[in-house]
Amino acid sequence: MDPLSRRRLLTGLATTSALVAAGCTPPERPTLVEGSSTTTTFPRFGQVLRGPAESEPITAEAIEATEPTVDQSIVATALVPEVEVFTSIGGTVSHRMANPTPTNGPLVFLTTDNEPDWHQVLLPVRPNGSLGWVRNADVTLATHNYRIRVDLADFRLRVLERNVTIFDTVAGVASNNSPTPGGRYYITELLAPTIADSVYGSFAYGLSGFSETFQTFNGGPGQLGIHGTNSPETLGTAVSAGCIRLHNDDVARLVTFLPLGVPVDVA
Repeated sequence: MDPLSRRRLLTGLATTSALVAAGCTPPERPTLVEGSSTTTTFPRFGQVLRGPAESEPITAEAIEATEPTVDQSIVATALVPEVEVFTSIGGTVSHRMANPTPTNGPLVFLTTDNEPDWHQVLLPVRPNGSLGWVRNADVTLATHNYRIRVDLADFRLRVLERNVTIFDTVAGVASNNSPTPGGRYYITELLAPTIADSVYGSFAYGLSGFSETFQTFNGGPGQLGIHGTNSPETLGTAVSAGCIRLHNDDVARLVTFLPLGVPVDVA
């Protein structure tokens, strides 16, 4: 049952995790949880659980001076209220992206290239795989060595650290009439529902990608996600409208160590 509509969000039948799929703004702005600190929650919905990537900080100068480690990713987290994204270094502005995001989480990007004073990043926009350039002065950088691989045909989700599989579990994937598009995405946010036994389970990760079947879906843009489920019997089957479903215990384990900005390869 993903994505969900804005109408159902406002009736209280859905939780904040549905914002991952529907891309909706809650009716009141919640307070962000920075790391492990305590904060208020979304009214009736849930809470943002993770702020900027909880990984090793790094400077732009250090990127130029050192060799990357195995499977290293560099995450750029916005420092300014609005990040201008450029088509090229010093080119025209293609997007202006708000920080915090509509669900009041931090705006993060996965970098794909780094030049003096600039970073090329994967964007959480349509079309999937869109790239742009952001200024070094507008972001802070951090690194990690995690990667998620989703094998749709095998119904598996694997987490790799330094190219070694450290987590391997069964997943529910999209049905044939609304397939999850293959490609590289990244984790943009982590949300938790406040309603017990939610269709989104215990936690939901928002991804940078979008459904190619549903340009809109009942009021939302059809953002992809990785989340728990209240129907574990559906795992190992093609059942969703685009998202990846996990057992609640599995997604709860991922929450304990995965930062934002983790690459997600879907094939």
